Amino acid sequence: MSGDSASNRIDRAPRVGMVLEVCYRNAGQFLVSYCTNLSRGGLFVSTRQPEPIGTEIVLSLRVPSRALPVTLRARVRWNRTKDDAEGPAGMGLSFADVDAVLGEHIDKLVTSAEPLHIDLVGRSDHASAHLHALLRSLVTCETRQLALCPGVAELIAHADLIIIDVDGDPPAALALLDDLHRRAARSGGDEHPALPPIVALCGTRDAELRARVARRASVVPTPVDKRELQLKVLETLGRVQFVRTAIPEF
Repeated sequence: MSGDSASNRIDRAPRVGMVLEVCYRNAGQFLVSYCTNLSRGGLFVSTRQPEPIGTEIVLSLRVPSRALPVTLRARVRWNRTKDDAEGPAGMGLSFADVDAVLGEHIDKLVTSAEPLHIDLVGRSDHASAHLHALLRSLVTCETRQLALCPGVAELIAHADLIIIDVDGDPPAALALLDDLHRRAARSGGDEHPALPPIVALCGTRDAELRARVARRASVVPTPVDKRELQLKVLETLGRVQFVRTAIPEF
């Protein structure tokens, strides 16, 4: 890690782990990443290629309750070039031009946001503990382990993200995916989406199995590449939290 100590990062304004889409340019390239820690003073952007400390960036941030992204100038206050015990690779940015209205809006988002709920279904081995730790280091969330057994679909209806280990028991995993989609079809008229997004951990050897799973979930191949899983989780939770944290427009 480089830059200021954790106690001095960005500012001391209230902040929350919030997954929101961020767009910016890097050496002429247009990049899409995700903010995973937001306050009116700045944010953290998850990226394997953080900019040098002091770099000025013009970024586009998708803020809940705004129809169009907000354009902001920011400066890199610190960076982390690789994952470590403190969190994933990325950079801490401080805003240069947040007006009072947007600042108050961000404060409201921070106040109203709640931890996301992630259910991991079917893993109970040593790898599972690492996966739970990875998720909690990536975003503010509560994780829960559930066995892949009959009736488990009823327990995960209110999760924000479901991660299913298909390799452990493919027939049971397929049955769960079918059950979840049947339940979603029956309650399709509800105000909120009936089916949480699903990420399936599935090997690549059985092409037919992978194709069947892919019709019901976003597939991350096993053995799991840590960065690929991180990106998939951030992409998925970015869509979820953008809807969940909406407050009256300003």
